[in-house]
Amino acid sequence: MLGSRYRGRRKGVAVRPGAVEQARREARLTLAQVAGGKFTRTAIHLIEKGRTKPSMETLQQIARQTRKPIDFFLEPDAATALTERQAQLRELERLSAARELEKVLEMGSSLLGQQWSAEDAAIIHFSLGQAFCRLVRPTEALPHLRAARQEFERMGDKWMTIETLDWESSSLGLLDDPDALPMANEALERCRRLDPKAPQTEARILGHIAGMYVVAHSWVLAVRYYDAAVAAATGVKDLLQLAKMHHGLGRAYQSMQQPSTARQHYDKALALYSIESDLSSVYRVENDLGDLMLEQGKLDSAEEHMLKALMGSNNLHMDRRGRGFILANLGEVYLRRGDLSKADEYLGQALQAAESINERVVVANVNVLLGQVEERRGNCALADGRFEGAIRILEELGMPDRLRDAHMEYAELLEARQDVSAAYHHWKRAAEIGRLASLGVKWMGAPAAELKQSAGPSGAA
Repeated sequence: MLGSRYRGRRKGVAVRPGAVEQARREARLTLAQVAGGKFTRTAIHLIEKGRTKPSMETLQQIARQTRKPIDFFLEPDAATALTERQAQLRELERLSAARELEKVLEMGSSLLGQQWSAEDAAIIHFSLGQAFCRLVRPTEALPHLRAARQEFERMGDKWMTIETLDWESSSLGLLDDPDALPMANEALERCRRLDPKAPQTEARILGHIAGMYVVAHSWVLAVRYYDAAVAAATGVKDLLQLAKMHHGLGRAYQSMQQPSTARQHYDKALALYSIESDLSSVYRVENDLGDLMLEQGKLDSAEEHMLKALMGSNNLHMDRRGRGFILANLGEVYLRRGDLSKADEYLGQALQAAESINERVVVANVNVLLGQVEERRGNCALADGRFEGAIRILEELGMPDRLRDAHMEYAELLEARQDVSAAYHHWKRAAEIGRLASLGVKWMGAPAAELKQSAGPSGAA
């Protein structure tokens, strides 16, 4: 009889009536697409109609394919049906969704010490990699993301492979690795081939690519990709994605000398990040707001925002932009106030933080600021050495906008020193870099020997 046929299947997980079918229809998937080749269409159909209960493994497959959290499907009392290990994975997923990142790291690291199936281990590695990336700890994120991607590729899980590629490219971007953009473009291409489409994932990838162009000072391209992200996300209600778009647009418009528009986007990003409890991003916006205030000469307001950012970065154990950039910006605040001792203190900390994780962009920025400190103290040779070091780094990194700015700042310093000949050479280089960049030609820089010659008699390394 039908009633007795399914009475022996009570060990499955109790799911909310209609939840599986609702998730499938919202994701615009067929029964076969939800099954993903691991189960039959009939099995998914029976689960949808409440004729049978899924195992936790089957429910995890349904959740992955429909892009829903496990909790979306469960009855309130379903936790009693979970084994201890299943409950642990469910809790790790909940912590990731709630962005309780330090708890994800603690729990995920503990779980990896246990024996898991290759599929479950990949999920744990992905959760850890994602959390490390969100905490701006890319070096620690990459091994986990690579391990997860290898397994997802082997399983033929297109969705999770794309997700992992996106986070891996973001981690590489945080390290200024040139492979970041090609990997992000690969994730975007794969995402656009998905059937059905995944507009939320596409929007996030576009936003990450736009962020890479922001870091590279390619503002027009950054705005173009952010606009594409907004278009892709039309109809997708994702506050965190919107926060990231506004944050990136704020940085782009700030660099395009539109501070009022930049402030509007920063304020929106700050509010949305706060709603989503994404604290690491909140502190990065605080730092960017401080930088905006610094550009406008509002030193007290700049310091207030940057100190909030520094306190937050300390609490979250953030590195890279979470510390190096913030400390460098605080050093610049005190430099502008004329407090050279305090400026030197913060810049020294920034340099130490940047060098410890090989953050060469920060090292270059700090060297420019330390060069200005040494110049004010009358140490011309030390100032020249700092500027030359910054220029060499930026040449090696191939960052023409930052390189041009460094030459311009050095030229201004040399003019104030009345070293007109050396200043002329750096003004000329800045102009050449700007012209070539506008033509799409990469500036390769000048040999180190020429740098020393152009710096004049005081330009000792």
